[in-house]
Amino acid sequence: MKEVLTRKQGVLESVLAGLLMAGLLSGNVQHAGAAESRSAAPETEASHEVEPVQLVKGPLSIAVSPQYGGRITGLSLNGRNLLTQNATDGNNFGSTFWLSPQSLWNWPPVAAHDSAPYRITAQDAHTLSMQGPTGAGARVGKSISMLTGNRARVKYRIEAEQDFDEIAAWEITRVPSRGLAFAPVKMETVQTVRGSMQYLQDAAGVLWLPMDKRAQHKEGKIIANGSEGWLAYAVDGLLYLKVYPKIEAEEMATGEGDIELYLSGVKPYLELEVQSAAQVLTRDEVLDWSVEWLLLPIPDDVEVRSGSRSLLDFAREQVSAL
Repeated sequence: MKEVLTRKQGVLESVLAGLLMAGLLSGNVQHAGAAESRSAAPETEASHEVEPVQLVKGPLSIAVSPQYGGRITGLSLNGRNLLTQNATDGNNFGSTFWLSPQSLWNWPPVAAHDSAPYRITAQDAHTLSMQGPTGAGARVGKSISMLTGNRARVKYRIEAEQDFDEIAAWEITRVPSRGLAFAPVKMETVQTVRGSMQYLQDAAGVLWLPMDKRAQHKEGKIIANGSEGWLAYAVDGLLYLKVYPKIEAEEMATGEGDIELYLSGVKPYLELEVQSAAQVLTRDEVLDWSVEWLLLPIPDDVEVRSGSRSLLDFAREQVSAL
């Protein structure tokens, strides 16, 4: 159920101005409560209109909005952006970060990690580091670095401000619900945990999720344990790869997978999600984790379809070259 947030207005214009000048009126929004829906999460008052920070190296560029959850709002190759924008479904756009398992916060996402302003701690032409506020007993830091070869590294740090019996890092990236998502997985770990999903599994141990842009997709989510530590998405002649430290099934957070795919049944987006191994984290300890991003053109001789051996080989070649 989508919540509606309202901002209290001052009765007198002069009083409101005084509060703003005194720094007593906060831009943070307190959510009214958790809902068990995957509908659009409530938005904070952080402005979508603030110009993002642009990181560029060669043909690859990444746009980051520190004022909106330190969120990555653009991933482009030669000016072609891959990520969904905020017009798609309110707060459900771009690439964000949550704590795993979801049972730590239920729904909606913790604003401090997902959409509240982050503070820039370091910046140069190819790197941006940010620190978020405290929420749900932890602070999140992000650092995006542009590398050579159409590649970037996204580092995350969870700083515990309380004890956690179980916690993992969770990167969520929203792309158009068309094209093809795929990943090598351990087939016995694949589960549909919400709605339904029309995916394919082949004898090589690869999960394929083809999406027809003309179809009305049903809402669904699947989780799995990746067998090679990467998740791929092919669309419009481009291949996007997320490469992360491989984990075993017993290391996954409770009720989660290190690979997760969520398809909205209402809006045109797919979530490409990867997670770290879960661990115990005590107060003042940190969890560091990073994901390599690659975005590159798909050669003309590579066939883009479910079960394509040439597409799978091409993806594996990029991963092995890291």
